[in-house]
Amino acid sequence: MTARLLALLTLVATLLGCEPDARNDAIIFLDRVQRIDLDDPLADRQRLVESLASLPLSAPEVTRARDACVEAHQTIIQAESLTAGARTEIERYEEESQIPITTRQRIEGDIRRSSDLIERSRSMFDTCHRLTRDLEVRYRRHRRGGSDPE
Repeated sequence: MTARLLALLTLVATLLGCEPDARNDAIIFLDRVQRIDLDDPLADRQRLVESLASLPLSAPEVTRARDACVEAHQTIIQAESLTAGARTEIERYEEESQIPITTRQRIEGDIRRSSDLIERSRSMFDTCHRLTRDLEVRYRRHRRGGSDPE
């Protein structure tokens, strides 16, 4: 029984000393984030972004990249949704002059909010791309000469 207890204690000590596996987190994150294409339909992107947001990660650097990318994508999706809603509302009328003033004001407000969100998303995407590129370089480097650089 002492040998089993010693083995169990050794296993527990080993597990407690383990740090999150950043490489695995990074590879999973990179695979998932690269599936999101800004040219894909809004509903498809929304589903992929939600999946990315719920990705359980333990490595802080990968979590930061995930959160930055999720925020950027959610912001642009929100902007596109506002624009699509405004377009749908406008198309209900044959002529612009037929649009009631309150509807026109709401549409103009949605378009302004959409423009603001698009502007904000630029710096968010810069951060997302920078953090993603850092993970790519660090964890997906091509092996040269058959050896792993890390």
